Amino acid sequence: MSVVDEVKQKIDIVDVVSESVKLRKSGKSFSGFCPFHPNTRTPAFYVFPDTQTWHCFGNCNAGGDVFTYVMRRDNQDFAETLRRLAQRAGVPLMREDAGEDAERKKIRAILASTAAQFHSQLKNHPAAKIAREYLERRFISPETAATFELGYALNDWETTRNFLRGKNFADAEIEAAGLIIKSEREQGGYYDRFRGRLMFPIRNRNSEVIGFGARTLTAEEPKYLNSPQTALFDKSGALYGIDLAKDAIRAQDLAVIVEGYMDVIGAHQAGFKNVVASLGTALTEKQLALLKRMTKRYALALDPDAAGEEATKRGLEIARDALTRKNVPVPMGAGLIGFEERLEAELLVIPLPQGKDPDELIHENPAQWTDVVQRAEPLVDYYFRVLTQDLDLKTARDKSIAVKRLAPIIREIGDTVQRAHYTQQLARLVNVAEQMITRETARDASAREKIATRAAAPLSPSEVNLGETCLTFATLMPRQLARVSVLTAEDFIDAAQRALYFALKEMGAEFDRAALEPEVGALFDLLAERARQFANMSEADLQREMEKAAQRLRLARYKTELTVIENELNRLGEEQRGQGVAGTSDEERLLHASAENYRKGIVESQRALTALTIVNARPNVTEMV
Repeated sequence: MSVVDEVKQKIDIVDVVSESVKLRKSGKSFSGFCPFHPNTRTPAFYVFPDTQTWHCFGNCNAGGDVFTYVMRRDNQDFAETLRRLAQRAGVPLMREDAGEDAERKKIRAILASTAAQFHSQLKNHPAAKIAREYLERRFISPETAATFELGYALNDWETTRNFLRGKNFADAEIEAAGLIIKSEREQGGYYDRFRGRLMFPIRNRNSEVIGFGARTLTAEEPKYLNSPQTALFDKSGALYGIDLAKDAIRAQDLAVIVEGYMDVIGAHQAGFKNVVASLGTALTEKQLALLKRMTKRYALALDPDAAGEEATKRGLEIARDALTRKNVPVPMGAGLIGFEERLEAELLVIPLPQGKDPDELIHENPAQWTDVVQRAEPLVDYYFRVLTQDLDLKTARDKSIAVKRLAPIIREIGDTVQRAHYTQQLARLVNVAEQMITRETARDASAREKIATRAAAPLSPSEVNLGETCLTFATLMPRQLARVSVLTAEDFIDAAQRALYFALKEMGAEFDRAALEPEVGALFDLLAERARQFANMSEADLQREMEKAAQRLRLARYKTELTVIENELNRLGEEQRGQGVAGTSDEERLLHASAENYRKGIVESQRALTALTIVNARPNVTEMV
């Protein structure tokens, strides 16, 4: 039995959770109000003694075991949580799993030796001339190449393998480090994973090599390769340059996040040491967990093209979900005090000039880089710009959409003066009374609580199941997901489904199961197993079924949103009648416009669904999932 399992066996999760949550017996489980998001109406947080797990069926949709609970509650990493819980349980920590620890040490040794060998080849081997010339063209000095221990993998099938076998490492150990691949043609054969590529050692914050990034220097595809997931390397939890940037991030109280290896290298060479890269993915929760120990200020500097803007929005969405939040008291009227959730972090977006990536900008004009970082756009300003650029704010319909998009963002602002500033700005933008915007942000909180209450009910053919149905087909053909234009992340009320949707859409044909968070990976595995029954369907039929599922999902969301708005209109009407107020307020007009938009959306979705059903003569397979 491992130390972790022994700790879980000796500690009752109910006792631990009861220290911070008032629990009430509910059948075989316990329920209470979730400590991770505001909700004082309906207990949606459950603890299950039989499985020693917890889950919130409300807004945060989080869950796990006693370790994940304490880590989230106390904002600490796994090592510290293990130390504290082991001490509480009376379990000594010296009895680590010797086999696993030995494997990790072996992989560290293999990766360190390989990084040194790659670097030596870059400096000295005649075949590495192509890599040295590339670095010269990118203005990377030999000193900088040495600082990052850049290397070159020879364009040969067994150079790395033979080098490591010469150091008495076995093939199984080298494979576990992600450096060789088992041959499908030759019994017992292996070949090098990285060949003819510029090598970037990826390190953890302790400067240990945990994996590699590799860039082709020819027309070979893919342009970049990364190590596979290993006992040490998880692409979604690594940041390139974190070992060299951590001190500067703490000193400057700002982490600048870019996309590419060369962006980081160029920035550090020019003296901008607080720069890290997200390894070509949208920012992940694990990557933010690394940075949260160093700063609460994050600036994203991604490409200014459409793809870069989408990646920025995804990264900011993940950041808003992952970063620390604090419940603060707010007056509710009538002498009552409530609590609202505020983001305890500052998110910024660096406005890169069109057509320039950070490396180019820094090389051509370091002073301009300093300027754009200093002028980094606050999160809310960025959202005001990008979330309204497709709207005609002279129409009631688009005013309603603007408020719907921006009210939740404003509500999360921790500073009361800034929140008031952006409330006034939105009111001016859509030309309505400021009080209406204030009430809309409060209504957003109320709507979330209603959704949380609905999510706590047993699963039926609802948005959750419809979301799973849609994603089931997407697991068979992820590259086609981007073609389902009707589908957006907002259509998924489940956080794991939203994350899987982002991953499938972003990676497409290059989808990598290993890059998923554990909870999201488990969902993918479940849906992929379900999808096996449809594996023989044609791509056209699969596309049609996915579009039908997407229309049903959107239809369900529209109906839910319409119900919330109609209930709010009824409440406002009763309130005004009770006060003897005549006429229609700005808020009512905006809500009526929003309700009309949803009614039109419902009709359009129903028509589209009917058309898809008529075209498809086969049985309705979406109801079989």
